[in-house]
Amino acid sequence: MFLCLGVFLAGLVAIAEGSVCATSYKGACIDIFSTCPSGYVQSYSHCGFLELCCYPQHSTSTGTGTGTGTGSHTGTGTGSHQTSSGAQCGIPDVTSHRIVGGTVATAHAYPWQVSLRYGSHHMCGGTIIDSQWILTAAHCFEDTTHSYWTVATGIHDRGHIYRSQVHNVRNVIVHTGYSSRSNHNDIALIKLDKPLDLTDSTTKAACLPNKYEDFDGLVCTVTGWGALHTDGPGTRLLNEVDVPIMDSNRCKYYLGNVIYGSNICAGYNQGGRDACQGDSGGPLVCKKDSVYKITGVVSWGYGCAKRHAPGVYTRVSSFIDWINTNKARHP
Repeated sequence: MFLCLGVFLAGLVAIAEGSVCATSYKGACIDIFSTCPSGYVQSYSHCGFLELCCYPQHSTSTGTGTGTGTGSHTGTGTGSHQTSSGAQCGIPDVTSHRIVGGTVATAHAYPWQVSLRYGSHHMCGGTIIDSQWILTAAHCFEDTTHSYWTVATGIHDRGHIYRSQVHNVRNVIVHTGYSSRSNHNDIALIKLDKPLDLTDSTTKAACLPNKYEDFDGLVCTVTGWGALHTDGPGTRLLNEVDVPIMDSNRCKYYLGNVIYGSNICAGYNQGGRDACQGDSGGPLVCKKDSVYKITGVVSWGYGCAKRHAPGVYTRVSSFIDWINTNKARHP
């Protein structure tokens, strides 16, 4: 879920239950544990928390086309290409032959991508950074009960998830400085109940960047199961899109004083390629030093892929000390 400014929890639009979905598909909001009637399609991107949108199967959207994707590159914060548990990071076994502008990713080309699920429903993305640790966005956990969350790993098609791929959560650690008003410090860690097997080709960690490492000028990748256009439904298959890291001064010029030093912006001046609803918490990865590093966590934006409105991410290199400290506190 991609958090648009002023909308807090995975890009869902906060409207009353049973009201019209905030989408050009002209659907209706129902309880998330209910089922859409025959002839209707469901989406989790347009209603309030714990609601889904049911819209007619043959509706057409007037939204503006966008892509989806995330990028990430991980390390230990000291230039190592291993996680703290000793596993290799940032090198997938599968190469993605992507089309710049947004497309379905090659299966398991981004093995650090996970689906955060509330109940049985995909709510946010996340990134494996070690055998028991997932990096994601703080806004995903607003007004939720932590015991209801699970993490699905090694998946490409959200329609085919096996029980062995779903992992229980031991701890959710939200940054104490997170503000839902400003989206400042929009970062969180999840500790899984049991370690993952990072030797599996479908499940690997991204490398953490060095503290304050710079990625300006690089073209990076964002991945997720989010909408392909504003107000669109999420996708079943993992999507990716390439976006350039934008100069911080240019981003502040476009978006104003809502951009902090702990943010990183990515996108094109003309728009057209971006993360969107359903991608929140997922990875923005950059390939550097021959490995993929988790550069940003999908946080918020003004709509999806609009002109002069780049996507805003939490800058992971600003939080290396916070990550390491909290991992040490929860061995």
